[in-house]
Amino acid sequence: MPAMIVGTFQHTDFNHLKTIVQKSIEYGFTGFDTAHDYGNEADLGQIVKESMYEFSLEREDFFLADKIDIWQMAETNGDISQKVDEALQKLKTDYIDLLFIHWPMPGYFEKTWETFIKVYEQGKAKAIGVSNVRLRHLTQLVESTGFKPHVIQNERHPLRTDTEVLDFATSNGIVFQAYSPVCRMMEQITNSETLKIVAQNHGKTIGQVILRWHIQTGSMPVFMTKKAHRLEEYRSVFDFELTREETESICFLDINYKLTPESVICPGF
Repeated sequence: MPAMIVGTFQHTDFNHLKTIVQKSIEYGFTGFDTAHDYGNEADLGQIVKESMYEFSLEREDFFLADKIDIWQMAETNGDISQKVDEALQKLKTDYIDLLFIHWPMPGYFEKTWETFIKVYEQGKAKAIGVSNVRLRHLTQLVESTGFKPHVIQNERHPLRTDTEVLDFATSNGIVFQAYSPVCRMMEQITNSETLKIVAQNHGKTIGQVILRWHIQTGSMPVFMTKKAHRLEEYRSVFDFELTREETESICFLDINYKLTPESVICPGF
Protein backbone atom coordinates (compact mmCIF):
# COMPACT_ATOMS: atom_id res chain seq x y z
CA MET A 1 0.00 0.00 0.00
CA PRO A 2 1.50 3.39 -0.95
CA ALA A 3 2.44 5.92 1.72
CA MET A 4 0.04 8.40 0.11
CA ILE A 5 -2.86 7.98 -2.31
CA VAL A 6 -4.33 10.38 -4.87
CA GLY A 7 -8.10 10.86 -4.53
CA THR A 8 -10.28 11.39 -7.59
CA PHE A 9 -13.36 12.98 -5.98
CA GLN A 10 -14.83 15.76 -8.20
CA HIS A 11 -12.79 14.64 -11.21
CA THR A 12 -15.49 14.20 -13.85
CA ASP A 13 -13.59 15.31 -16.95
CA PHE A 14 -11.67 12.48 -18.62
CA ASN A 15 -8.84 14.57 -20.04
CA HIS A 16 -8.23 16.49 -16.83
CA LEU A 17 -8.28 13.29 -14.78
CA LYS A 18 -5.80 11.75 -17.21
CA THR A 19 -3.48 14.72 -16.75
CA ILE A 20 -3.63 14.35 -12.96
CA VAL A 21 -3.15 10.57 -13.04
CA GLN A 22 -0.22 10.70 -15.42
CA LYS A 23 1.44 13.59 -13.59
CA SER A 24 0.96 11.56 -10.41
CA ILE A 25 2.78 8.64 -11.98
CA GLU A 26 5.63 10.93 -13.08
CA TYR A 27 6.02 12.09 -9.47
CA GLY A 28 5.88 8.57 -8.05
CA PHE A 29 2.22 8.32 -7.02
CA THR A 30 0.58 5.15 -8.32
CA GLY A 31 -2.24 4.77 -5.80
CA PHE A 32 -5.68 6.12 -6.77
CA ASP A 33 -8.94 6.27 -4.83
CA THR A 34 -12.38 6.34 -6.46
CA ALA A 35 -16.01 5.45 -5.72
CA HIS A 36 -19.13 4.66 -7.69
CA ASP A 37 -20.66 7.98 -6.66
CA TYR A 38 -17.65 9.88 -8.01
CA GLY A 39 -18.81 8.87 -11.49
CA ASN A 40 -15.31 8.23 -12.78
CA GLU A 41 -14.59 4.51 -12.24
CA ALA A 42 -14.69 3.80 -15.98
CA ASP A 43 -12.54 6.84 -16.77
CA LEU A 44 -9.95 5.85 -14.18
CA GLY A 45 -9.89 2.28 -15.47
CA GLN A 46 -9.28 3.45 -19.02
CA ILE A 47 -6.61 5.94 -17.95
CA VAL A 48 -4.76 3.32 -15.91
CA LYS A 49 -4.91 0.93 -18.87
CA GLU A 50 -3.48 3.58 -21.20
CA SER A 51 -0.86 4.54 -18.63
CA MET A 52 0.36 0.96 -18.33
CA TYR A 53 1.30 1.11 -22.00
CA GLU A 54 2.65 4.67 -21.97
CA PHE A 55 4.78 4.21 -18.84
CA SER A 56 5.66 0.52 -19.36
CA LEU A 57 3.90 -0.47 -16.12
CA GLU A 58 1.92 -3.52 -15.04
CA ARG A 59 -1.36 -3.72 -13.16
CA GLU A 60 0.59 -4.70 -10.05
CA ASP A 61 2.37 -1.34 -10.14
CA PHE A 62 -0.91 0.42 -9.36
CA PHE A 63 -2.96 0.48 -6.17
CA LEU A 64 -6.68 1.03 -6.86
CA ALA A 65 -9.18 1.71 -4.10
CA ASP A 66 -12.94 1.77 -4.73
CA LYS A 67 -16.11 2.09 -2.66
CA ILE A 68 -19.60 0.62 -2.47
CA ASP A 69 -22.14 3.38 -1.84
CA ILE A 70 -25.25 3.47 0.31
CA TRP A 71 -27.79 3.19 -2.51
CA GLN A 72 -26.00 0.08 -3.78
CA MET A 73 -26.24 -1.43 -0.29
CA ALA A 74 -29.94 -0.64 -0.04
CA GLU A 75 -30.76 -1.80 -3.57
CA THR A 76 -29.19 -5.23 -2.98
CA ASN A 77 -30.04 -5.59 0.72
CA GLY A 78 -26.32 -5.85 1.37
CA ASP A 79 -25.53 -8.50 -1.24
CA ILE A 80 -23.30 -6.25 -3.32
CA SER A 81 -21.46 -9.00 -5.23
CA GLN A 82 -22.84 -7.88 -8.59
CA LYS A 83 -21.92 -4.27 -7.83
CA VAL A 84 -18.34 -5.37 -7.22
CA ASP A 85 -18.30 -7.22 -10.55
CA GLU A 86 -19.59 -4.07 -12.25
CA ALA A 87 -16.83 -2.03 -10.61
CA LEU A 88 -14.20 -4.52 -11.77
CA GLN A 89 -15.52 -4.23 -15.30
CA LYS A 90 -15.37 -0.44 -15.22
CA LEU A 91 -11.89 -0.42 -13.76
CA LYS A 92 -10.77 -2.97 -16.36
CA THR A 93 -9.21 -5.25 -13.77
CA ASP A 94 -9.89 -8.60 -12.17
CA TYR A 95 -9.18 -7.37 -8.65
CA ILE A 96 -9.44 -4.22 -6.56
CA ASP A 97 -6.58 -3.55 -4.19
CA LEU A 98 -8.82 -2.04 -1.53
CA LEU A 99 -12.63 -1.98 -1.36
CA PHE A 100 -14.53 0.19 1.12
CA ILE A 101 -18.05 0.46 2.45
CA HIS A 102 -18.42 4.18 1.82
CA TRP A 103 -20.87 4.93 4.64
CA PRO A 104 -22.20 2.81 7.56
CA MET A 105 -25.79 2.81 6.29
CA PRO A 106 -28.11 1.66 9.10
CA GLY A 107 -29.86 -1.62 8.33
CA TYR A 108 -27.35 -2.64 5.66
CA PHE A 109 -23.93 -2.11 7.19
CA GLU A 110 -23.40 -5.56 8.72
CA LYS A 111 -25.06 -7.40 5.82
CA THR A 112 -22.82 -5.61 3.36
CA TRP A 113 -19.73 -6.37 5.43
CA GLU A 114 -20.59 -10.07 5.39
CA THR A 115 -20.59 -9.93 1.58
CA PHE A 116 -17.34 -7.94 1.66
CA ILE A 117 -15.72 -10.81 3.54
CA LYS A 118 -16.81 -13.21 0.77
CA VAL A 119 -15.50 -10.83 -1.91
CA TYR A 120 -12.17 -10.71 -0.07
CA GLU A 121 -12.02 -14.50 0.24
CA GLN A 122 -12.74 -14.79 -3.50
CA GLY A 123 -9.75 -12.57 -4.27
CA LYS A 124 -11.80 -9.87 -5.96
CA ALA A 125 -10.55 -7.43 -3.33
CA LYS A 126 -7.06 -7.73 -1.87
CA ALA A 127 -8.13 -5.80 1.23
CA ILE A 128 -11.46 -4.51 2.58
CA GLY A 129 -12.29 -1.55 4.74
CA VAL A 130 -14.87 0.89 6.03
CA SER A 131 -15.15 4.64 5.65
CA ASN A 132 -16.81 7.47 7.57
CA VAL A 133 -17.18 5.46 10.75
CA ARG A 134 -17.27 6.15 14.45
CA LEU A 135 -15.97 3.85 17.17
CA ARG A 136 -19.45 2.42 17.80
CA HIS A 137 -19.71 1.30 14.17
CA LEU A 138 -16.38 -0.49 14.40
CA THR A 139 -17.09 -2.30 17.66
CA GLN A 140 -20.52 -3.30 16.37
CA LEU A 141 -19.03 -4.66 13.16
CA VAL A 142 -16.28 -6.67 14.83
CA GLU A 143 -18.60 -8.07 17.50
CA SER A 144 -21.23 -9.18 14.98
CA THR A 145 -18.95 -10.64 12.29
CA GLY A 146 -15.64 -11.33 14.05
CA PHE A 147 -13.78 -9.84 11.07
CA LYS A 148 -11.86 -6.60 11.48
CA PRO A 149 -11.46 -4.23 8.53
CA HIS A 150 -7.99 -4.02 7.05
CA VAL A 151 -8.32 -0.26 6.55
CA ILE A 152 -10.39 2.60 7.95
CA GLN A 153 -10.76 5.76 5.88
CA ASN A 154 -12.13 8.81 7.70
CA GLU A 155 -11.97 12.55 7.34
CA ARG A 156 -8.93 13.68 9.30
CA HIS A 157 -6.93 16.90 9.36
CA PRO A 158 -5.54 19.31 11.97
CA LEU A 159 -9.04 20.62 12.70
CA ARG A 160 -10.38 17.08 13.23
CA THR A 161 -7.80 14.64 14.57
CA ASP A 162 -10.31 11.76 15.02
CA THR A 163 -8.19 10.42 17.87
CA GLU A 164 -10.70 7.84 19.10
CA VAL A 165 -10.92 5.99 15.78
CA LEU A 166 -7.21 6.42 15.05
CA ASP A 167 -6.35 4.87 18.42
CA PHE A 168 -8.71 1.96 17.72
CA ALA A 169 -7.04 1.38 14.36
CA THR A 170 -3.53 1.55 15.81
CA SER A 171 -4.30 -0.83 18.68
CA ASN A 172 -5.93 -3.34 16.32
CA GLY A 173 -3.32 -3.33 13.56
CA ILE A 174 -5.67 -1.54 11.14
CA VAL A 175 -4.35 0.95 8.59
CA PHE A 176 -5.90 4.42 9.01
CA GLN A 177 -6.35 6.55 5.90
CA ALA A 178 -7.16 10.25 6.11
CA TYR A 179 -9.23 11.88 3.38
CA SER A 180 -9.43 15.67 3.10
CA PRO A 181 -6.04 15.62 4.85
CA VAL A 182 -5.36 19.35 4.42
CA CYS A 183 -9.00 20.35 5.07
CA ARG A 184 -9.22 21.93 1.61
CA MET A 185 -6.73 24.56 2.81
CA MET A 186 -9.47 26.53 4.56
CA GLU A 187 -8.64 29.92 6.07
CA GLN A 188 -8.37 28.35 9.52
CA ILE A 189 -5.56 26.23 8.04
CA THR A 190 -3.76 28.77 5.85
CA ASN A 191 -4.00 31.49 8.53
CA SER A 192 -2.90 29.26 11.40
CA GLU A 193 0.10 30.78 13.18
CA THR A 194 1.02 27.33 14.46
CA LEU A 195 1.22 25.87 10.98
CA LYS A 196 3.00 28.94 9.60
CA ILE A 197 5.71 28.69 12.27
CA VAL A 198 6.24 24.95 11.74
CA ALA A 199 6.40 25.46 7.97
CA GLN A 200 8.98 28.24 8.39
CA ASN A 201 11.03 26.05 10.72
CA HIS A 202 11.47 23.46 7.98
CA GLY A 203 11.36 25.61 4.83
CA LYS A 204 8.21 23.81 3.74
CA THR A 205 4.67 24.74 2.76
CA ILE A 206 1.76 24.33 5.15
CA GLY A 207 0.41 21.53 2.96
CA GLN A 208 3.69 19.63 3.19
CA VAL A 209 3.78 20.07 6.95
CA ILE A 210 0.25 18.73 7.34
CA LEU A 211 0.94 15.67 5.21
CA ARG A 212 4.10 15.01 7.23
CA TRP A 213 2.04 15.37 10.42
CA HIS A 214 -0.34 12.69 9.13
CA ILE A 215 2.48 10.28 8.40
CA GLN A 216 4.12 10.81 11.80
CA THR A 217 0.84 10.42 13.69
CA GLY A 218 -0.05 7.15 12.01
CA SER A 219 -2.44 8.06 9.21
CA MET A 220 -2.03 7.69 5.46
CA PRO A 221 -3.09 10.80 3.50
CA VAL A 222 -5.55 10.42 0.62
CA PHE A 223 -5.32 13.81 -1.02
CA MET A 224 -7.26 15.27 -3.91
CA THR A 225 -5.99 18.02 -6.19
CA LYS A 226 -6.95 19.53 -9.51
CA LYS A 227 -3.61 21.32 -9.76
CA ALA A 228 -0.74 19.29 -11.18
CA HIS A 229 1.90 21.40 -9.39
CA ARG A 230 0.52 20.20 -6.04
CA LEU A 231 1.73 16.70 -6.90
CA GLU A 232 5.31 17.91 -7.10
CA GLU A 233 4.84 19.78 -3.82
CA TYR A 234 3.28 16.85 -1.98
CA ARG A 235 5.91 14.32 -2.97
CA SER A 236 8.46 16.29 -0.95
CA VAL A 237 7.29 15.23 2.50
CA PHE A 238 9.79 12.47 3.17
CA ASP A 239 12.95 14.56 3.52
CA PHE A 240 12.15 16.19 6.87
CA GLU A 241 10.71 15.26 10.24
CA LEU A 242 8.57 17.19 12.71
CA THR A 243 9.62 17.36 16.34
CA ARG A 244 7.35 15.92 19.00
CA GLU A 245 6.51 19.46 20.14
CA GLU A 246 5.57 20.48 16.59
CA THR A 247 3.42 17.39 16.14
CA GLU A 248 1.60 18.03 19.41
CA SER A 249 1.07 21.72 18.59
CA ILE A 250 -0.71 20.72 15.37
CA CYS A 251 -2.86 18.21 17.27
CA PHE A 252 -3.93 21.05 19.58
CA LEU A 253 -5.63 22.74 16.60
CA ASP A 254 -8.39 20.10 16.80
CA ILE A 255 -11.91 21.55 17.09
CA ASN A 256 -13.71 18.43 15.77
CA TYR A 257 -14.60 20.32 12.58
CA LYS A 258 -16.31 18.27 9.86
CA LEU A 259 -16.31 19.41 6.24
CA THR A 260 -19.43 17.36 5.44
CA PRO A 261 -22.11 16.70 8.09
CA GLU A 262 -22.47 12.93 8.18
CA SER A 263 -26.26 12.91 8.48
CA VAL A 264 -26.54 14.78 5.16
CA ILE A 265 -24.86 11.92 3.31
CA CYS A 266 -25.93 8.98 5.46
CA PRO A 267 -29.39 9.41 7.02
CA GLY A 268 -29.64 7.67 10.38
CA PHE A 269 -25.86 7.80 10.85
